[in-house]
Amino acid sequence: MAKLRAVLFDMDGVLLDSLPAHLQICEDLSREYGLDLRIPSQPELKERVRSGVEVSPMEEFFLAVGFGTEFARKADAKYKEVFAQTYKTALFPGVDDMLRKLRDAGFRMGIVTSNVRANVVAALGQSMTYFHPDCICSVDTMHGATKREAITSAIAILQVTPAETIYVGDQRRDWQAARDAGVDFLGVAYGWGLSKEDTDLQIVETVSEIYTYVSARANRQRISEDRPG
Repeated sequence: MAKLRAVLFDMDGVLLDSLPAHLQICEDLSREYGLDLRIPSQPELKERVRSGVEVSPMEEFFLAVGFGTEFARKADAKYKEVFAQTYKTALFPGVDDMLRKLRDAGFRMGIVTSNVRANVVAALGQSMTYFHPDCICSVDTMHGATKREAITSAIAILQVTPAETIYVGDQRRDWQAARDAGVDFLGVAYGWGLSKEDTDLQIVETVSEIYTYVSARANRQRISEDRPG
């Protein structure tokens, strides 16, 4: 088994606690467009995602909460224009510490997300320094590439192999993309679409457990490689 050298992260629901803000912009645009929609609560939205409803890229999110094709397209354009400046989001508590520990342990890191780069940069702030500057693979920089293709591109940028890489996500479609790209997957139960009940996947329940899992796995590989044959 190849030694783990790189960690790729999804953004929303993994590093960024942005679901409340995404539901709020849905509320606001529903009123603005006169749609009078009942926007789901956070638990309701998470259950929809767990059941297989797609919520990324953002046009799919608007469709998932009931906007309809025309208004979802209109809302997506407005989202790209105002979300980063108007709606407050924050990194989950402990994200900076977790990223720092991974960086200090020698892991190469990148972002693969269906969010737009401006939102990623604004949210990460100084934490951007932990990532390879050319490895922020966002929906607007990948020019229509699938998430699998974005993961493959990130691997090439970080100069590692798929076997040396793990992708951290919060939805089954993240797991599917990782599997299709030939990389391991670690799911988080605190995000948008996975829970500890998804026992067929490797799941952690807190931000700090990401570092614990990744470092423990890398250490197990090192011990295995050092053990005499």
